[in-house]
Amino acid sequence: MIALEALKGRLVDGLLEVQKEEGYVARERFIFNRGATDEQLALLPAWTADDYQTFLRQHNGAKLFQQESLSHNDGFELFSIEDCLTYSEIWECPEDFLAIGAGPDGEWIVYEMNRPAENRIWSGEFLNFEEGEEDAMPFGFERWLDYLIVVQGTPFWEWFR
Repeated sequence: MIALEALKGRLVDGLLEVQKEEGYVARERFIFNRGATDEQLALLPAWTADDYQTFLRQHNGAKLFQQESLSHNDGFELFSIEDCLTYSEIWECPEDFLAIGAGPDGEWIVYEMNRPAENRIWSGEFLNFEEGEEDAMPFGFERWLDYLIVVQGTPFWEWFR
């Protein structure tokens, strides 16, 4: 997770000045939880992808691209293992899908794993896992996180919808 490590190296007291769409510039906050223990990782389904487990070993959840004031949740939250399991149940994720976070305005971020083809990230306000193929991005967690960091927290997948 080279992009994540580079991002963390640029933070000053957990803050980073970022430029968003239409020239908007702001200082945004990043909070990283401690890494998950082996006992916590054992709670995940056996089919959980290696790239996602690697992230959880480093950070059992994180808040990315949050307004500096933290007055409301406007950035991205990557869930802890406990929250992944809880939200997977609440959002009624099918087998091989794991709720991994929430984006601005509460969009769901779900990781579809254990596919014969490449794993996929899904994002949307509400996901229809049977008919919502347009909500699926054709890459796994590490690449999705890399792209999110490069575009400085802008939901890049919305550009093509």
